[in-house]
Amino acid sequence: MQNLLPLLKKTATDLNRANMVYWFEQADAEVANIIRGHPSDAAAIPALIASCPQNRHPVAQA
Repeated sequence: MQNLLPLLKKTATDLNRANMVYWFEQADAEVANIIRGHPSDAAAIPALIASCPQNRHPVAQA
């Protein structure tokens, strides 16, 4: 997973998909935190969705 995320981020950048780049960056940071032994912060998810570029995530539009 850790090796795949940078490739996905680059592809999303090449496709000019800022919202996808954002989520791949968030996923990469989350994987790094898990590897370091830090638990996920589920309470942070709504703020991440709200700050998504272009507010394209369907939950953010609800």
